[in-house]
Amino acid sequence: MKGNMLRSRIASLAALLLCCCFAAGAQAQGQQPSQAPPGEERPTQKGRVYLYDLEGIWVYGPYLEALAKARMPHRVAKRTPPVVIGISRQGRSYPVVITNFDKAAMQAALDVEPDGKPGAYRLVLGAEDRPTSSAEVKYLRFAGTRNDKGKFDRLRMAEPYFMNGRWGEFVYLGGELAPRVNRIVIAGKYKDGRGRDWEFSDAGQASWPDRKFSYELSLNDPGADCEYLETDDARAPDGKVRYGYAWSGGRLELFEASLVEKKVRCAARPFAVLSPQ
Repeated sequence: MKGNMLRSRIASLAALLLCCCFAAGAQAQGQQPSQAPPGEERPTQKGRVYLYDLEGIWVYGPYLEALAKARMPHRVAKRTPPVVIGISRQGRSYPVVITNFDKAAMQAALDVEPDGKPGAYRLVLGAEDRPTSSAEVKYLRFAGTRNDKGKFDRLRMAEPYFMNGRWGEFVYLGGELAPRVNRIVIAGKYKDGRGRDWEFSDAGQASWPDRKFSYELSLNDPGADCEYLETDDARAPDGKVRYGYAWSGGRLELFEASLVEKKVRCAARPFAVLSPQ
């Protein structure tokens, strides 16, 4: 498996982990888990940071800000790294997925160590299923201040895979990633020029005048010539049907889209122009 297909599989797996598995580790939106599993006490020591303090989904803050302004994920990804870090607890281990939605790094969080200065730490990343030497581990350095509830809602991180250790601010989401992105980019109720109702929900459900389906936004596809969303369709050659979209003058334009030499291409003219309600 090579090229775009491999990247698509990796990105899809990363998105699935970030949107589903990691959501189970968080409680309500905006809250981090604070309770240990039944029969187990979590260690506490003033001034220390533990793995459970970092559970959840962390998104590069400037990316979220740029996405909220442009509402065009592919365009934003070309200028601002769409880096997302998901840390979850599964049994006694803490899997970590770091992705830019084109590629993904999957590791295990082995420990949190002090990093020389007050309030500075490093997350030790490595293989979970075998002994790991110091030469094989990666360090994700971070620093932050707890809020008045004793939790971290923002951290400065030096992400090692996609930002090459460059420091940046990451925002804690505390829930599923997909609904947040859908809400920023496309979710809402619309009407077309004939007065018909169209809707995209936060939860990834589309309701059009002639059909209803589940949708997923493409967040980073360097080979595509347009923004697009996709839905499963067993009748399609690759099992997916795609629709392009663009924001123009405050209105949402929808386009037919197809795969041309394994790259997504959109029609020149929209088949629907929708006004937000």
